[in-house]
Amino acid sequence: MNNLAQLPGEDEVAVAAPPWFPDSAEIELLGRVGLFSPDDARALRKIWRVLKGQTDDYLDMVLGMVAAYPALATALTVLRREIPEDSVDGSATVRLWFRQWLFETCFSPHEPSWLKQLYAELPPDRSVQSLLALLPSYRHLITLSFPLVATARTLLAASGLAHPEIERMQYALLKAILLQVTLLSKLYVKEGLW
Repeated sequence: MNNLAQLPGEDEVAVAAPPWFPDSAEIELLGRVGLFSPDDARALRKIWRVLKGQTDDYLDMVLGMVAAYPALATALTVLRREIPEDSVDGSATVRLWFRQWLFETCFSPHEPSWLKQLYAELPPDRSVQSLLALLPSYRHLITLSFPLVATARTLLAASGLAHPEIERMQYALLKAILLQVTLLSKLYVKEGLW
């Protein structure tokens, strides 16, 4: 996530996945098991249309929630990585990362390039130290899944969408985030247990 491609034209960025990245058949199966449907893909694209001009507001809401939990805020400082002068406080770099994540979540939820890039940054025989230098502890990834969806609700509701449509969009976003967390979990789980 530290060298994210820019979003001009919001074109999908091709990133070669390393051999230990889950293959497309595994990802497709996970999507089916998670009940990801074409309706979910449409709902995600609609989320982007609604939120693309509000990503700063969305991030500010998420950061406000994070700030309420000092242990979580500390755990997420790992996202500073190569930019020590920045913090996970809404800096321009963090805002670009968040916008990229939301865009890729909405348009390529099964294989976002940031996730492939993260896999490529880690050696196949990754150590705990190399993983924790790039990502927060696994428990924080799981627990952030629902708050990311819940904070989006306020912005979706403010756009005037009907309640059933907002719920459909939230379910689609939650499915996409859970799929990403599942794909990330392969980095944390011992070989053979994923």
